[in-house]
Amino acid sequence: MRAWYVGMARLCRWLYYSRVSVLGREHIPAGGPVLFVALHRNGAVDGCVYASVLPQAVFMISTQLRRSLPGRVFFTGVEVVRDKDAGDPARNERAMAECLALLSGGGQLFVMPEGTSSLGPAHLPFHRGAARIAAAALDGRVPLSIVPLGIHYERAWAFRSRVEVVVGPAAETRLDAGLPEDDRVALLHQRIVQALEGVGVQFASTEQQAQSECVAYVSTLATERSYFSSLKRLERGIPGSLRAAAVELEARVGRRRLLRHQGVPLVPMGPLALYAALLVLLTPFVAAAAALNVLPLAAASWAGWRFPDDRNVIALWRLLVGLPALVIWLIAVGVVAGVLAEWRLLAGYALLSLVGTLAWYRYKKLGVATLNGLAHPGLRAPMLAFRAAVLREFDHAAS
Repeated sequence: MRAWYVGMARLCRWLYYSRVSVLGREHIPAGGPVLFVALHRNGAVDGCVYASVLPQAVFMISTQLRRSLPGRVFFTGVEVVRDKDAGDPARNERAMAECLALLSGGGQLFVMPEGTSSLGPAHLPFHRGAARIAAAALDGRVPLSIVPLGIHYERAWAFRSRVEVVVGPAAETRLDAGLPEDDRVALLHQRIVQALEGVGVQFASTEQQAQSECVAYVSTLATERSYFSSLKRLERGIPGSLRAAAVELEARVGRRRLLRHQGVPLVPMGPLALYAALLVLLTPFVAAAAALNVLPLAAASWAGWRFPDDRNVIALWRLLVGLPALVIWLIAVGVVAGVLAEWRLLAGYALLSLVGTLAWYRYKKLGVATLNGLAHPGLRAPMLAFRAAVLREFDHAAS
């Protein structure tokens, strides 16, 4: 059964996000008992991304996730009852025993100490459950490693966006022998918080967060720069030189209505004719993929509009509804191909769907840049000047 859930996690990750990069992979222990503690940003979809990176880890999950059939299909792990969940809190004592047995046997446990997710400017308060598990394991002389992870989405809810998972150095686990139990838990909790803040980004406001995300995204355009690393450098505020460059750019943009990708009004960085040619080349493939899968795409889009109460669960609802719809659609297509004995149609459908899906992220960027370039050719120079200012600032900070 474990292979099923790992496969589902990888499928969801591959379908919804165009690229998942792992920074700091060298910090993942080669073996032994590990307690992974992770930031929680984008609902249960975080679990899919994390599980695709760490397939051996057993997740601590809310019992709410497995109360429905879709939840039991997608999620598994050690179930706990949170304060806001309906259920018997006594279950948590059994969950603690399961976690300790797993770690004592050399297994890997995955906990998200915030307990719930938010795409806001700062992390939510961390609960002490992970620290209590760690303290109990260390009391039992388990040679435990505590490894922090962060997760950073360019656009968490956007189909085919990109994600970076950040693995930090293991937290210190040495404790004075005479330290009382409550103090041991408190000290471990403090170390976990510090480790998680090292792989996360904290902003003072949603306005600062939005501005920093746009600048960080600009820094990655046509570079190998890490999105997270750029965000981390902006944590204390956007440098004055970049603020001045942004104000100058805004004055040039004025009231023009520009298309945006990840919040940024892209323009061609190369010849406009080349961008237009590539856009024309990709359009038939993307259009064909959309037309051939119009019903599952419509179902996912409707679910993402109808059910979420915040942005951090849009991707989850799209997957919970869209993926089963896609499976039903694939079965229907296969049946039709079988009845008609036209397996070439099935192969063509699969090929066009695959190419269109893989091209979608690049296609959106090309479309935004090309149309902006055609409609507002005078903005290309100031936009590229702003990008150059961003790169100079980050290169200067790195030197």
